[in-house]
Amino acid sequence: MRACARPLLHRALSTAAPAPAPALRAPPAFSFSGAGFLSSYHLGVAHGLEESGAIGPASRVAGASGGAIIALTVAAKEVSVLEIHEELKTMAELCRRDGTVWKLEAYLRAAFDHKFRDVALAPLNERLTIAALRVWPDPELVLWNRFDSVATLGDAVIASCFIPFYLARRGATKVGGELYVDSGPLQLVPELPGYTKVCAFHASVLRRPDYEISPSIVPGFPYSFLHLARAALSPPPVAMLDELFQLGKLSAFLWAEKHQ
Repeated sequence: MRACARPLLHRALSTAAPAPAPALRAPPAFSFSGAGFLSSYHLGVAHGLEESGAIGPASRVAGASGGAIIALTVAAKEVSVLEIHEELKTMAELCRRDGTVWKLEAYLRAAFDHKFRDVALAPLNERLTIAALRVWPDPELVLWNRFDSVATLGDAVIASCFIPFYLARRGATKVGGELYVDSGPLQLVPELPGYTKVCAFHASVLRRPDYEISPSIVPGFPYSFLHLARAALSPPPVAMLDELFQLGKLSAFLWAEKHQ
């Protein structure tokens, strides 16, 4: 695949917390990895960053796959991190009851319509970047940062999450006449200059010290890399999702303490 042969393509898509620390040394911009059902960890991180003052109303956010949903949640003013975590838990229960493979796209579209159909686009176009991999024509890693309608925003989210033959019974999803899939296998965390990288998997196992916020930041993190990998694709019990949320929040606090 030629996606690495050329520069990333930035495109407009037409279709107890530490005391707040507004003067953090790190830039107020965060990029969230692919995560699947580990999005509970990301939501906890986002909540902790908000409580610690690291994320504010103008902070820039980016994401791939599940991380794209978290980035959208942070950037949108109409929903809260806690609301989306409840939505995620409801979806996980639905998947555990009725199945996940080939059904998840429909669940995601329904959840998007429920929570984001009235979202204001202007703030998102100032703050949000969504990553996906174009597979036809001309394979390319694409970073969308402008959206002209809620429908095209929803298509971008689905494209970013689209694991072939897992989300639905097809190998790619169409956006504006082009075919896209999840970019996570190519670039787990979207690489944008000045963005702090947040990964739902152990950075130490991946040998990525630049993934500054990850389970590796928490001493004695209770889940191994393999356990997390399984839980990303096969919905874990709600109790684990709640625990991951709290662990993500702790990760954010630990990171914020180092940067005050």
